[in-house]
Amino acid sequence: MKITKNIYQKYVKTFEPGEVLFNEGEQGDVMFIIIQGEVEIRKQTSSKTSRTLITFHEGDIFGEMALVEKKPRSATAIAVTPCRTLVMNEALLDNMIENNPDFAKKMIRILSERIRKANLIIQNIVSTNRQNQIYNGLKTYAQKKGISTFKGHRVKLSEFHDWARSRLGISEKETKHTVADLLKRRILAPSAVGKEEIIVNLNRQLY
Repeated sequence: MKITKNIYQKYVKTFEPGEVLFNEGEQGDVMFIIIQGEVEIRKQTSSKTSRTLITFHEGDIFGEMALVEKKPRSATAIAVTPCRTLVMNEALLDNMIENNPDFAKKMIRILSERIRKANLIIQNIVSTNRQNQIYNGLKTYAQKKGISTFKGHRVKLSEFHDWARSRLGISEKETKHTVADLLKRRILAPSAVGKEEIIVNLNRQLY
């Protein structure tokens, strides 16, 4: 991507170490391309603490989602080293996409990668939540329908699968997969009676 002298003089900005480029929660109307230096993206975790999500380096583009979506910034950007960045507003972005094919391709790749990563995060959250749902349902079922033993509550798997399908709306395939994973992690225990039953410890936490 070529930056003309006029664009450089008008849109390039420098930042000192520790200087904030933008704050979490503020409205975003520009994006950034790092010409030199490093920038950390930090997410606030409490009133006094924050977590570094990623560090961007020379050539990296960031802050584009707030500009494209017209939504508040989701995190804070702070210069780690002396930085020079190209600060792009919507007009410059449109102009660069229209007149610079290489830049347009790079933007498409970046947005595609961000969406892919977001989808993976969502899938992990959904998977974790579904496992929680099944395990909590299993503990509820064990307490009501299971047979109490000194090791925990014995549960017949076939009956639990039917209960989970009708009460939780979860397929037998999903419950079987989760139960197998929990047995592997030793959160559930096999029953001495056979593979048709498992032992559920009501006091055991999933994580």
